[in-house]
Amino acid sequence: MAQCVQSVQELVQDSFTPMVAVLCSETAERMSRKNRLSFAELLRPFCRLTSEGHIRDPNNVLQSVKGLRISVNGLCPSLKPPSSTLTPAQRQVLHHIVLSSQPQEGAVSSISAGDYQLSFSGTTPWFEAYREAFLQTMPSSEHEFLNHYLACLLVVSSSETVPFEQFLKLSQEQHQIQHSGEYSSPKWFIPNTLKYYVLLHDVSQGDDHRAETVFEDMKQKYGSQGCYLLKINSRSEGPSDQDQMPDPWSQYLHKSYLHSPVSAPPPISVFFANSTKEHKRLTRFSALPQLSACDTSRRASDSITSGAPGGHGACLTLNDHDRIRQFIQEFTFRGLLPHVEKNIRQLNDQLVSRKGLSRSLFTATKKWFGGGKAPEKSVAEPKSTTGLLYPPEAPELQIRKMADLCFLVQHYELAYSCYHTAKKDFLSDQAMLYAAGALEMAAVSAFLQPGAPRPYPAHYMDTAIQTYKDTCRNMVLAERCTLLSVDILKSQGKYAEAATLLIKMTSEDSDLRSALLLEQAAHCFVNMKTPMVRKFAFHMILAGHRFSKAGQRRHALRCYCQAMQVYQDRGWSLAEDHINFTIGRQSFTLQQTEKAVDAFKVILEKESQQTATQQGAFLREYLYVFKVFYRHMALQSKLVFIKIK
Repeated sequence: MAQCVQSVQELVQDSFTPMVAVLCSETAERMSRKNRLSFAELLRPFCRLTSEGHIRDPNNVLQSVKGLRISVNGLCPSLKPPSSTLTPAQRQVLHHIVLSSQPQEGAVSSISAGDYQLSFSGTTPWFEAYREAFLQTMPSSEHEFLNHYLACLLVVSSSETVPFEQFLKLSQEQHQIQHSGEYSSPKWFIPNTLKYYVLLHDVSQGDDHRAETVFEDMKQKYGSQGCYLLKINSRSEGPSDQDQMPDPWSQYLHKSYLHSPVSAPPPISVFFANSTKEHKRLTRFSALPQLSACDTSRRASDSITSGAPGGHGACLTLNDHDRIRQFIQEFTFRGLLPHVEKNIRQLNDQLVSRKGLSRSLFTATKKWFGGGKAPEKSVAEPKSTTGLLYPPEAPELQIRKMADLCFLVQHYELAYSCYHTAKKDFLSDQAMLYAAGALEMAAVSAFLQPGAPRPYPAHYMDTAIQTYKDTCRNMVLAERCTLLSVDILKSQGKYAEAATLLIKMTSEDSDLRSALLLEQAAHCFVNMKTPMVRKFAFHMILAGHRFSKAGQRRHALRCYCQAMQVYQDRGWSLAEDHINFTIGRQSFTLQQTEKAVDAFKVILEKESQQTATQQGAFLREYLYVFKVFYRHMALQSKLVFIKIK
């Protein structure tokens, strides 16, 4: 399999992050928009912590939290329930992600296998970009809590006449969104969502003394650990102030796929855009979630920033960057992590009380299932497609909620114990969607435990994938499960098993997904201890065919060219003819006429085993392509002559 930039541990931690919503007053949002950024966008590059955090588990054991990244998104409620499938807009964006990503120059791997000498792309950045974006599009679901919001930042400007009235208004608004039952999304982790109060101060225009006075009152009202004074905009905007400042926001806001040279991709605002008529209140939500937006708020914010010169962060200094980074750290260490720790303890106490246990769930599950023992080798097969839904207060869901909380703060041992317990309950109730989710995360938790006290239960993942696909008919969750399991297997050198999973996940419902997975399967075959070169070539051809059907002609051409290294001059003339013919057509479509001529020429030069009719078709293709190529060369020569003259 092609080498990935991220380790599997980094991939998992970046795919499942604590979710934090942002709700801003209009004045605070306008202050942030001076930098051509919403407040949520302003924070995004600084959301990975550089310091180590800590929490205590129910047994009062200190647990480290390293390299934590939080996901900060603007609060954008919707009346439309989340879909279990990708929308056409999401599919289109994923298409352009792959379309705009091509092999890196110099990133070529060479291997020798027998008498084969192969050169191919050592990395597949298009697959990694697709995987990252796909995992970010995962809709929230009732059967898991991993992408439900844990906290909400309430942001008010220090220039407000009565800041506390604005804080109260935002707090009531968040409460209504969460508890009124009017909105289907976003979903919230727990009823008592953490509210963190942020006073946003414009250094270049605001009154510093007043801001400090208001903040002192905030600490009295909300507690010193529940609020923060964030100072930004240390310089006034203007062309003269545009020094060489870093722009950490560009990688989050202006991905190359948003400006594809082949065809204009959809604006980022279509990601998760709702087709239903939204409540008129949505027009005031101007912060944008990652890879998503509320169209109404985006249009409103454009009018605010349209006159601002320069790029992102035009009003920010490096000191402002440090202040934002410090704010994220303070919020996480003094607000978010203590909130998570408290809720883990409360859930543990509730579960112990309900189940009549004499000790914590952690201790009990270790006794029941043997903390160091490998998971059992058999998992109940799915028997039913029942659409069982648990009430929010059901003990089974509380166990799953506790497991997800532990997983998000990297307490993988306790998370595994909870997932394992929940899995057995769900299977007993034949709640197959819930069971598949518990199996999936139990497997990932087992792999991520420090010191690997138990082997990776690949059979858990296999059953989860089968259940998602066949019983629940949810290809999005099946694909997520496959992507995670494949990377884990690859990290363990189990390329044959990874290739099998990838091939099983191909289907007729998505040519793009099938092409990407077939290409990864091909790389698995060639990276085995004894490279399976012919299987590599065969699956590259299959990938090229699916890339072509998906409209990804450059990737299709690359796949066929790499496969040709195996079939060339091996006596497989019919296979060579097919590959050269396809290379010729794909090259011609991409306006690479010289390469197309060369490919068709090879077919005609060799002694052919094709029928006379087929040879005639090859000749007609060659003559047509050569005619176009000749005209192109003649036109170029004429232009050069005119320029010289």
